[in-house]
Amino acid sequence: MRLWSKSATTLVLLGLLIDPTSAGAGNLHKKSSTSIVKVLSDHPGAATALTPRQKFEIREILAKGKGIKEFVCTGTSLAGQRESMYRVVLLRAQLVCEYAKSLDPSIKTTVKERVIKARKLNGRVEVVSN
Repeated sequence: MRLWSKSATTLVLLGLLIDPTSAGAGNLHKKSSTSIVKVLSDHPGAATALTPRQKFEIREILAKGKGIKEFVCTGTSLAGQRESMYRVVLLRAQLVCEYAKSLDPSIKTTVKERVIKARKLNGRVEVVSN
């Protein structure tokens, strides 16, 4: 048993010398801030304007994430829809980012679109802040 524990210890130390990231050394380069990911409440019907509830949710995200540098707004829609629906969803995402930028002009905003399979997320805007 004693011989095995010396061999195991030697192998572990050798492994750390070869690949120090396995011991957690890679954690030194990770960001200290956390991302906030939120799907905003649904738009009523085919509306594109932000509702008071959505504006509140955006303000809440900005308040929680002090020091946010980036705000990504992704419009989500199901595959196979009319082209006009894709444009509406992209416009919704753009309006969300514009509102966030109006509240904090120092953040960088990005607008994206993504095709999804979950019906409950169709036409909604997902926000990721870093």
